[in-house]
Amino acid sequence: MERPSYGYSAEDNPDPQAPPVCPRHPDRVSYVRCKRCERPACPDCQRPTSVGVLCVDCEREISRQQASTRPRNAMGASIGKRTPYVTYTLIGLNVLAYLGQMVAPQIVVQLGLFVPFRAVVMPWTFFTAGFLHGGILHLALNMYALWIVGQYLEQALGHVRYSAVYLTSVLGGHAAVYVIADSLGQSWFTGTLGASGGVFGLFAAMFVVNRHLGGQTAQILVLIGLNLVITFTVPNISWQGHLGGLVVGAAVTAGMFALRPKAAPGADRQALARRSALVHAAVVSAVVVLLLVLIAVKTLLVLGQ
Repeated sequence: MERPSYGYSAEDNPDPQAPPVCPRHPDRVSYVRCKRCERPACPDCQRPTSVGVLCVDCEREISRQQASTRPRNAMGASIGKRTPYVTYTLIGLNVLAYLGQMVAPQIVVQLGLFVPFRAVVMPWTFFTAGFLHGGILHLALNMYALWIVGQYLEQALGHVRYSAVYLTSVLGGHAAVYVIADSLGQSWFTGTLGASGGVFGLFAAMFVVNRHLGGQTAQILVLIGLNLVITFTVPNISWQGHLGGLVVGAAVTAGMFALRPKAAPGADRQALARRSALVHAAVVSAVVVLLLVLIAVKTLLVLGQ
């Protein structure tokens, strides 16, 4: 086992009677030795543990070894109970946005509402409209769904991947509204708002996750089916946004599962997790680029009319 010596070697000590010094700080005498490598360690380099004092280098090496063998879930995220901070944050942002609608409705709606005819010059509305709602019931239903599904998915995917699925689903929902809208019809000037695109994306993600992990899928299929029935039968609901979020959420999650690196016996799980994170970032980026291309093509078609 090789460790940095920092020029220290007990065999090369010209004066065996000289007091031992810390290899990291040769000007400091230390009679305390690391329990693992037996090198002297000054107070700044000592790391107390339940089995004795370790030097800073041995502590780091042990930490790396533990990280390389730490269990990971199917997505590469660490296993363990997570507080759903992202779900809390998303719900809080939706509630704050609704309060803003109540206090200054014209300002908030005009700046945050997604309307196809102005979407390209106000690109932030592809996301901000996903935090606005048409009423307290609309908000309550979406937040309840986000609370129930979000907690589960945040545990299964991890904070970052879960956030990526939700936000790309919101983008996908509004991109679908923009692409499908008739530039010569009323839909081109009709506003769209609500977190439903992101929620539908989470529905699809939950189905993909359960299917790959051997969980229950019948209930989530029923949930998706019921919501699609409501989408197509109740007036003033953006079926384009719901379907767009559903398709994008399914595509991102399925891509993450399909392309994730496989763990071989004895593999360095920390390195595997890093590769998994890079692959999943590429999946999300590819979906976002595809949506941007669709938006650009639609814009060129409208300008060419």
